[in-house]
Amino acid sequence: MYMNKAFMRTVFAIALCFVLNSAAFAASQDSYDLPDPYISLEKQYLKEFPELQVLMDKMIANSKAMLKDPAQDVLHNRVCAALAYQMALDRKGATELRKLGPATDLLHNITKDNKKAVLSDPAVLQRVSDLVAGLKKAGKFGKSKGFFSDKAILVNKGIVDNLALVHHLTGAVWAADALKEAGGFSEDEARTIETAILAHSTGYWYFRDSVDEAAGTPGAWETVFPQPESDIDKFAHDADLISQFVPESVAPDGSKWRQLATKRWGAKNTKDEGHVVYYVFSRLYDEAKTEEGRAMALEQWKVIQPDLLKLMGLKPGDDPLKILGTPAFWKK
Repeated sequence: MYMNKAFMRTVFAIALCFVLNSAAFAASQDSYDLPDPYISLEKQYLKEFPELQVLMDKMIANSKAMLKDPAQDVLHNRVCAALAYQMALDRKGATELRKLGPATDLLHNITKDNKKAVLSDPAVLQRVSDLVAGLKKAGKFGKSKGFFSDKAILVNKGIVDNLALVHHLTGAVWAADALKEAGGFSEDEARTIETAILAHSTGYWYFRDSVDEAAGTPGAWETVFPQPESDIDKFAHDADLISQFVPESVAPDGSKWRQLATKRWGAKNTKDEGHVVYYVFSRLYDEAKTEEGRAMALEQWKVIQPDLLKLMGLKPGDDPLKILGTPAFWKK
């Protein structure tokens, strides 16, 4: 009997060790789904650069703190990071490209849902101003002379608290903090990531239009959105852009983009939704900054085009913009 109890205690101890070890090796992202090929790319870059797991953990913890249901936010950021890594592989890029591309996209939306990360807070505006000034001093934004040059535009009431329009600005500051806490990134690497986060939103033409409309000045957007310049800037920009082309979020009933077509751009019915989404994506495709990005966007565009044509009641090969013209929202 004694031997049986001793044996059972040994078995229990071994089992407990196994459970504890398994928990220790469980990653924060394991409770969220990520389809292929993104999961394979993610495993590859985490194996090559284990320090990126710390940024993954910070991104997921942030999403959980900001959102009741963080799954879609986590999915988006992980897809972007995987796409940035894929572009670096396709480019046969150096270690820096393979490391800093995913790092940027893991953090690029860190303040997108943080209602405290707005420019109406003087302390936040000052931190962003200081960061941008430091990056400019380090030689960044050479092609964006107007970036952060007009404070009146930055504090415009239609811009200052709009997270869609300022999260890249505040996000760079929050990312700088995250990189310091994480360790494993040099000062130059941190500057590269911060610059890429500041530049990642430029491809959303309707955001640029929103800034111009709020400011009442054509070209006002150049104060808010810098142009992507470095490879990391462009990878982060294009990864975020391409991630919008995921077919499941575009054409199905209730999809993200059909809802936006109704809520943001005034679509009245299914045909309108298809027309609006087609128009938006035809313009988004033209925003890609890299050959790799254009190739990926075109591949996805070919997948979603037929479904959008069906929504409009058109035939394969039809050009909706010639047949139906520009959607009503953009005729104003």
